[in-house]
Amino acid sequence: MAFLKKIKDLINPQVEAQQVYPIFTPQEKIKHEFINFNAAYRIGILTEMTSLDVQEKINTYKKLLEKYGYDVEVLMFIDQEELETGSYLQKFTPDDLDPKNGLPFSPKTDRFMVKRFDLLFNLYFNECLPLQYISHMSYAKMRVAPFLTSFEKCADLLIPNIEDHSHENLIEQINSTLKIKPYERKSF
Repeated sequence: MAFLKKIKDLINPQVEAQQVYPIFTPQEKIKHEFINFNAAYRIGILTEMTSLDVQEKINTYKKLLEKYGYDVEVLMFIDQEELETGSYLQKFTPDDLDPKNGLPFSPKTDRFMVKRFDLLFNLYFNECLPLQYISHMSYAKMRVAPFLTSFEKCADLLIPNIEDHSHENLIEQINSTLKIKPYERKSF
């Protein structure tokens, strides 16, 4: 009988199903908490560059936050080659993605993920897996995103964006919800 079983296994091998792990697994080592602007200092901004106009809006917002005294870092995902030449903010492209699974796999994306931001703003509206993955894996204390179902697993605070899907409206909603004001040094 064992001989027939071996022949059967050679003819019809039993292939074990590979175990697929979900991308958005809970991060146990990272503790997220609610932070408003007056308790923050380091702010990260993730965005998808769909046009040069988006870059200008994000850069204007970055300069405003820096004028208020915050330390701001921006990371953009550029999927279109023609937009790469006109970009001047920190960016990553499909060349920085792992060819097997399409997730970010480069030193600049890794540095952004492990940087301990007080606030991380997801300023994009499309479902962009590389940006969502960076947000999910981020060591930021609080991750903020527009109120869309695709951001539920990679954000701690979802901002209602009722009127339209524009960056100006989203930035205005974030500023009013988190009460933007100039940075105040804490007394020791």
